[in-house]
Amino acid sequence: EVPVRPRCRERSSGLNAMAARAAAAIDDIDAAFDGALGLEEHFLAAGYAEGTVRGAASGQDDGRRLGCDRGRELGRELGRFRGRIDMLNALVAAGPAPRHLPERISRLLNEAAATIPTEPPAPQDEAAFEAIAELRAKMRMLDAWLGGSRLPAVEPDLSF
Repeated sequence: EVPVRPRCRERSSGLNAMAARAAAAIDDIDAAFDGALGLEEHFLAAGYAEGTVRGAASGQDDGRRLGCDRGRELGRELGRFRGRIDMLNALVAAGPAPRHLPERISRLLNEAAATIPTEPPAPQDEAAFEAIAELRAKMRMLDAWLGGSRLPAVEPDLSF
Protein backbone atom coordinates (compact mmCIF):
# COMPACT_ATOMS: atom_id res chain seq x y z
CA GLU A 1 0.00 0.00 0.00
CA VAL A 2 1.06 3.48 -0.69
CA PRO A 3 1.22 5.46 2.44
CA VAL A 4 -1.13 8.41 2.38
CA ARG A 5 0.28 11.55 3.71
CA PRO A 6 -1.67 13.11 6.54
CA ARG A 7 -2.18 16.30 4.63
CA CYS A 8 -3.81 14.48 1.68
CA ARG A 9 -6.00 12.63 4.08
CA GLU A 10 -7.20 15.95 5.53
CA ARG A 11 -7.71 17.34 2.08
CA SER A 12 -9.71 14.30 0.90
CA SER A 13 -11.80 14.27 4.05
CA GLY A 14 -12.42 18.01 3.56
CA LEU A 15 -13.53 17.33 -0.01
CA ASN A 16 -15.72 14.52 1.17
CA ALA A 17 -17.27 16.80 3.76
CA MET A 18 -17.88 19.48 1.13
CA ALA A 19 -19.40 16.91 -1.19
CA ALA A 20 -21.59 15.67 1.65
CA ARG A 21 -22.71 19.24 2.43
CA ALA A 22 -23.40 19.87 -1.27
CA ALA A 23 -25.42 16.66 -1.49
CA ALA A 24 -27.30 17.62 1.65
CA ALA A 25 -27.97 21.08 0.19
CA ILE A 26 -29.28 19.51 -3.01
CA ASP A 27 -31.47 17.19 -0.94
CA ASP A 28 -32.74 20.25 0.98
CA ILE A 29 -33.50 22.05 -2.30
CA ASP A 30 -35.28 18.97 -3.63
CA ALA A 31 -37.25 18.73 -0.40
CA ALA A 32 -38.11 22.43 -0.65
CA PHE A 33 -39.33 22.02 -4.23
CA ASP A 34 -41.26 18.91 -3.28
CA GLY A 35 -42.83 20.88 -0.44
CA ALA A 36 -43.64 23.77 -2.80
CA LEU A 37 -45.23 21.36 -5.28
CA GLY A 38 -47.18 19.81 -2.45
CA LEU A 39 -48.39 23.26 -1.39
CA GLU A 40 -49.44 24.06 -4.93
CA GLU A 41 -51.40 20.82 -5.18
CA HIS A 42 -52.95 21.44 -1.75
CA PHE A 43 -54.07 24.97 -2.63
CA LEU A 44 -55.28 23.87 -6.06
CA ALA A 45 -57.41 21.11 -4.48
CA ALA A 46 -58.72 23.48 -1.81
CA GLY A 47 -59.56 26.14 -4.42
CA TYR A 48 -61.30 23.60 -6.62
CA ALA A 49 -63.38 22.30 -3.70
CA GLU A 50 -64.36 25.82 -2.64
CA GLY A 51 -65.19 26.76 -6.24
CA THR A 52 -67.39 23.71 -6.59
CA VAL A 53 -69.32 24.56 -3.42
CA ARG A 54 -69.73 28.23 -4.38
CA GLY A 55 -70.63 27.33 -7.96
CA ALA A 56 -73.31 24.91 -6.81
CA ALA A 57 -74.78 27.50 -4.47
CA SER A 58 -74.70 30.16 -7.17
CA GLY A 59 -76.27 27.75 -9.67
CA GLN A 60 -79.05 26.92 -7.24
CA ASP A 61 -79.71 30.61 -6.62
CA ASP A 62 -79.76 31.37 -10.35
CA GLY A 63 -81.96 28.35 -11.04
CA ARG A 64 -84.38 29.29 -8.28
CA ARG A 65 -84.59 32.86 -9.59
CA LEU A 66 -85.12 31.66 -13.18
CA GLY A 67 -87.72 29.12 -12.06
CA CYS A 68 -89.62 31.77 -10.09
CA ASP A 69 -89.58 34.16 -13.06
CA ARG A 70 -90.72 31.52 -15.54
CA GLY A 71 -93.30 30.16 -13.10
CA ARG A 72 -94.69 33.65 -12.52
CA GLU A 73 -95.00 34.23 -16.28
CA LEU A 74 -96.70 30.87 -16.78
CA GLY A 75 -99.05 31.45 -13.82
CA ARG A 76 -100.09 34.86 -15.14
CA GLU A 77 -100.70 33.46 -18.60
CA LEU A 78 -102.80 30.56 -17.30
CA GLY A 79 -104.67 32.92 -14.96
CA ARG A 80 -105.55 35.19 -17.90
CA PHE A 81 -106.77 32.17 -19.86
CA ARG A 82 -108.91 30.99 -16.94
CA GLY A 83 -110.37 34.48 -16.48
CA ARG A 84 -111.20 34.89 -20.15
CA ILE A 85 -112.83 31.47 -20.38
CA ASP A 86 -114.89 32.13 -17.24
CA MET A 87 -115.89 35.56 -18.56
CA LEU A 88 -117.01 34.11 -21.91
CA ASN A 89 -119.02 31.38 -20.15
CA ALA A 90 -120.61 34.00 -17.87
CA LEU A 91 -121.49 36.23 -20.87
CA VAL A 92 -123.10 33.32 -22.67
CA ALA A 93 -125.07 32.31 -19.55
CA ALA A 94 -126.21 35.88 -18.78
CA GLY A 95 -127.16 36.78 -22.32
CA PRO A 96 -130.74 36.90 -23.63
CA ALA A 97 -132.34 33.53 -24.12
CA PRO A 98 -131.68 31.58 -26.36
CA ARG A 99 -128.09 32.60 -26.78
CA HIS A 100 -126.03 29.79 -28.15
CA LEU A 101 -122.49 29.70 -29.29
CA PRO A 102 -121.64 27.92 -32.49
CA GLU A 103 -120.95 24.27 -31.76
CA ARG A 104 -117.29 24.56 -32.73
CA ILE A 105 -116.70 27.55 -30.45
CA SER A 106 -118.63 25.97 -27.58
CA ARG A 107 -116.56 22.79 -27.88
CA LEU A 108 -113.34 24.83 -28.09
CA LEU A 109 -114.31 26.81 -24.99
CA ASN A 110 -115.09 23.63 -23.01
CA GLU A 111 -111.86 21.95 -24.15
CA ALA A 112 -109.82 25.00 -23.22
CA ALA A 113 -111.46 25.13 -19.78
CA ALA A 114 -110.68 21.46 -19.21
CA THR A 115 -107.07 21.86 -20.39
CA ILE A 116 -106.05 24.58 -17.94
CA PRO A 117 -103.96 22.92 -15.22
CA THR A 118 -104.92 23.59 -11.62
CA GLU A 119 -101.42 22.87 -10.34
CA PRO A 120 -98.17 24.17 -11.80
CA PRO A 121 -96.53 21.55 -14.02
CA ALA A 122 -93.19 20.06 -13.11
CA PRO A 123 -90.36 21.45 -15.27
CA GLN A 124 -89.60 17.93 -16.53
CA ASP A 125 -93.21 17.21 -17.56
CA GLU A 126 -93.06 17.70 -21.32
CA ALA A 127 -96.65 16.50 -21.80
CA ALA A 128 -97.92 19.30 -19.56
CA PHE A 129 -96.03 21.92 -21.58
CA GLU A 130 -97.37 20.43 -24.81
CA ALA A 131 -100.88 20.70 -23.36
CA ILE A 132 -100.20 24.35 -22.50
CA ALA A 133 -99.04 24.95 -26.09
CA GLU A 134 -102.32 23.42 -27.32
CA LEU A 135 -104.21 25.64 -24.88
CA ARG A 136 -102.47 28.70 -26.37
CA ALA A 137 -103.62 27.59 -29.83
CA LYS A 138 -107.19 27.19 -28.61
CA MET A 139 -107.12 30.63 -27.01
CA ARG A 140 -105.90 32.11 -30.32
CA MET A 141 -108.85 30.48 -32.06
CA LEU A 142 -111.21 31.98 -29.49
CA ASP A 143 -109.58 35.37 -30.01
CA ALA A 144 -110.05 35.04 -33.76
CA TRP A 145 -113.71 34.21 -33.18
CA LEU A 146 -114.05 37.30 -30.96
CA GLY A 147 -112.73 39.40 -33.82
CA GLY A 148 -109.21 40.27 -32.85
CA SER A 149 -105.99 39.04 -31.42
CA ARG A 150 -105.78 39.62 -27.70
CA LEU A 151 -102.74 37.42 -27.13
CA PRO A 152 -99.18 38.58 -27.70
CA ALA A 153 -97.88 37.63 -31.12
CA VAL A 154 -94.85 36.00 -29.53
CA GLU A 155 -95.34 33.45 -26.79
CA PRO A 156 -93.31 33.97 -23.63
CA ASP A 157 -90.20 31.81 -23.47
CA LEU A 158 -90.95 29.33 -20.70
CA SER A 159 -88.15 26.91 -21.49
CA PHE A 160 -85.76 26.06 -18.71
